[in-house]
Amino acid sequence: MDEKFYTSTEAAEITNCTRRQLQYWREKGVVVPTVNITGKGRNVYYSKSDLLVLTVMEYLLSIGLNFEVCHAALEALREREAWLFDEFVPQEKMKQLMFLPTRSQEQPLKLAEFDKQVAVDALCQGQTVIPFWSDRIHEVLQQNLKRFSE
Repeated sequence: MDEKFYTSTEAAEITNCTRRQLQYWREKGVVVPTVNITGKGRNVYYSKSDLLVLTVMEYLLSIGLNFEVCHAALEALREREAWLFDEFVPQEKMKQLMFLPTRSQEQPLKLAEFDKQVAVDALCQGQTVIPFWSDRIHEVLQQNLKRFSE
């Protein structure tokens, strides 16, 4: 089965990102899509896996995190939960995760399995807790792809 690829314009529409965001994220190495340098011009194509990365970034930005923190969160997910960016993930593999801020410049967020008591304790101490449901990210992308194809 051939993998489907999406242009920058299509990827922006599907993920609710701007083309300028996509360009900036390419320049910063957040997502490095396939580039076709044959023919005239330079064509950039995104895979579904790339769209998942963009959906994660869009979600994290939408809850008020700045680019640097979003990028750190994305890298933590890539390192520890690489399966999240697979096109097909079985429902039983999906997880409820959370990010907890740290005092480290190198690793501003700690990624952990969601634990209600840990989250409540952190909130009671005035810390931020960022919930991250992996199934929700996949759901959002599937809904956006369905809406796009209609």
